[in-house]
Amino acid sequence: MNLTSKTLAHAQLAVRAAARQFLFDPNIKLIDFGFPLRDGARDESDLAVRIHVREKLSGSALENATEQGRTQMIPATIGGFRTDVPEGNYHLHWRSAWRRTQTNVRAQRVEVMRGGISISDEHHNTYATLGGAVVDRASGEAMLLSNWHVLVGSWWAKRGQRIYQAGRGDGGSYVDTVATLDRDAMASNLDAAVAKLDGSRAIMNEQYGLGKVTGVVAPQLGMSVVKSGRRTGITSGLVTAVEGVAKMRYDNRDRIIRNVVTIEPANGVTEVSAGGDSGSWWLEVNTRAAVGLHFAGSDAPERALANDMSAVLNVLNLELMI
Repeated sequence: MNLTSKTLAHAQLAVRAAARQFLFDPNIKLIDFGFPLRDGARDESDLAVRIHVREKLSGSALENATEQGRTQMIPATIGGFRTDVPEGNYHLHWRSAWRRTQTNVRAQRVEVMRGGISISDEHHNTYATLGGAVVDRASGEAMLLSNWHVLVGSWWAKRGQRIYQAGRGDGGSYVDTVATLDRDAMASNLDAAVAKLDGSRAIMNEQYGLGKVTGVVAPQLGMSVVKSGRRTGITSGLVTAVEGVAKMRYDNRDRIIRNVVTIEPANGVTEVSAGGDSGSWWLEVNTRAAVGLHFAGSDAPERALANDMSAVLNVLNLELMI
């Protein structure tokens, strides 16, 4: 579904208004704009401001929670759009591990890097996903792109900290250093960061198991997308909401993340992502153009969250390596 510029502008205003009013509610972690649920099924013929709650309450439970300041009543409309209240408890999608997974080729050290394989910073015993190859617009240098919480990870992290491939959670160590942290986009409310290659290994424009990325495309409601991630491999889904604003926990601090794209299972799909897939790139299925940078998700119900790729590249002053 291609939204008109007028509808999109009104949706942005409605989401911002809802975020100001509700996002600091302890029961709410995400507000976006997209397909509502009607009688338990996704209605792709309608649009709504979606206010995602950790726990859906009604009746006396809702009244008690409201009186105690644990949640708020949500109006039937915001900014001229109907509201929808889906459940969802969202978490960052990196994963702790203490030894290399021998049977997963994505977990192993590779001499020519590409998107979809294991990576981490030098300080955390975790693994996540190397998103892919990018180029610095100013210098022309080849770099690698992933999330803030994958390449930076802590508020005390400094530019120049080492990046390992494979990640520490997959057995990576100092000898597996491939890059150093250069800059991030957290100040612009995006969970994204970029690292400068140290020359020890090459990187290519390819997503493991999917092929080359052809460019960048704006997310559209109903768009079919696919990603290649360290944890769940190649999975597919459907863009069900755009213009999202999320509240996430980073190194013991709550931060607001904007330009969020929500991806849910298409018919017949049971899993779109899991812990360890952070940093994956969601691509439009037919063109393999980049849509979003995966950073979080919910398991029940199954959903994935990504930052709009165009926003990430513009803030970090990058181009895709094509």
